[in-house]
Amino acid sequence: MNTLLILLVQTKFVATIEILSLLLVAAIIGYVTAWLYYKSIYEKRIKAVESDKHELKNRIVNLDADIVNLKNSLDEKEIEIEQLTMDAKVLVHIAQRKHLLNYESFGTAAEAEKDDLKKISGISHVIEASLNALDIYTFRQISNFTAQDIETINDAIIYFSGRIDRDEWVVQAKELVESKDRRTELFKRISERRKNIFYNRIGIAKKEEADDLTIISGIGGWIKEKLNVLDIYTFKQIRNFNSEDVAAVTEAIEYFPGRIERDEWVLQAKELIRIAGNKSVLLKRIRDRQDRIYFDRLGIAHIHEANNLTLIDGLGLWVEERLNLLGIYTFNQISKLTHEDIETITEVLEIIPGRIEQDNWVGQARELAKKQFHETAS
Repeated sequence: MNTLLILLVQTKFVATIEILSLLLVAAIIGYVTAWLYYKSIYEKRIKAVESDKHELKNRIVNLDADIVNLKNSLDEKEIEIEQLTMDAKVLVHIAQRKHLLNYESFGTAAEAEKDDLKKISGISHVIEASLNALDIYTFRQISNFTAQDIETINDAIIYFSGRIDRDEWVVQAKELVESKDRRTELFKRISERRKNIFYNRIGIAKKEEADDLTIISGIGGWIKEKLNVLDIYTFKQIRNFNSEDVAAVTEAIEYFPGRIERDEWVLQAKELIRIAGNKSVLLKRIRDRQDRIYFDRLGIAHIHEANNLTLIDGLGLWVEERLNLLGIYTFNQISKLTHEDIETITEVLEIIPGRIEQDNWVGQARELAKKQFHETAS
């Protein structure tokens, strides 16, 4: 009996141990299963959170960039508003000088008759607005300008002395007022001269590849039209001009001999290719560097005092435009340039190092300033 009891007790103990073991194993399996389950869930959540975190960081970076861009845009708009306000004041001032002009000489016109005066090389948006403020709207009016009209208008719009004559406004305007048949004949003559253009050297371009050639100082809308008749559409083609090409193009478009060289079309085209055609960005860079110029040494000058700086050999229209942007308008200012000034201007204008010394701008400017002084005194 005792033996049977002992066996029963031992059996119960073993069974209990087995049951407890099974329960423990089940608990461990359940724990591990639950842990693995929750781990998989939380890993997904962690990854999702990390992804959200990364996305938020990118959004912050993009927002920072947007803030910078918006700030720059705001600065540009403020400058634009300031410029427009200044332009409006200038235009009002110009309009008050209408009484100085002899409209009987060159004729009157209404705004409704307005031509695109920017087609004339040398007339920019600003100059066109200035002329419009004087009720000068048409090619016909400009084609009738006399020497006295030009002098009066120069004074009225505070324009560079001699520039209207130099840019041949009157001659260009006369071409533009010719009858449609005569213009058709002109374009036909130009088209027939395509055989004289060295396309194997300058390259071939299509109309859909066209650059805005009027960005080149010296090329107005009318000249651009005539170049397009020759299938010359791009900066790259003009960049490839050599002296033979310049002569052929000058003759083909019936242009003024020496003008392409004087206005430095080729050099301008090369620079425009270098800056991807974004002339405004280059001009802004130059304008932003104006404070590097020592005006206490060179002296201050204003646009109405401007000399024709292109009279200095080696100083073309494009360089003159950039010098004017810095506030350098006169022979007298250039005559005072020191070696330090020359280095600064070379860097600021982004022109070829050594060019100013090589072309002796300072010496030429001294002679021209001296000549101007004697002419004024006499």
